[in-house]
Amino acid sequence: MWRSSKEGALPIVIDGSSSAYTLHQLRPILNEDEKNKFDSLAILDSVDFLHDIVLPSVQVKPLQKHIVLHPVCSLKKMKTENKFVRIAKLLTTDVTVPNYAGCCGMAGDRGFLFPELTASATMPEALEVQQKKYGGYYSTTKTCELAMSEAVK
Repeated sequence: MWRSSKEGALPIVIDGSSSAYTLHQLRPILNEDEKNKFDSLAILDSVDFLHDIVLPSVQVKPLQKHIVLHPVCSLKKMKTENKFVRIAKLLTTDVTVPNYAGCCGMAGDRGFLFPELTASATMPEALEVQQKKYGGYYSTTKTCELAMSEAVK
């Protein structure tokens, strides 16, 4: 990342919120030289990048559709769930965050090995989402998207 960012001159944008969260937590395990380099990096989750850098500089015409969001655990831990919702509200006219939105139980890859974990964790949210048809279903981590897609099918 140090070389790819031109020694911190360019931001590093991560397209999976769980991966961005993990990278934000790395500093304590680095040696002093690595910590100095790490401190020079701007590691951004795609939500931060879109909300803070891209959307303020573009004009967007919202689509006329109703979408549902699944804010992942890492967004909640990074305290950026509200940015995810604001982005969605700029891009479409009707946004739902389920009342029972919560952890999907994927835990990285655990849900692939123990599908009953995700089935149990997603049930309340899935039952709520299945009550209506949406024009789109969105999340910020692929494995969570897979878990929720399986749950609401």
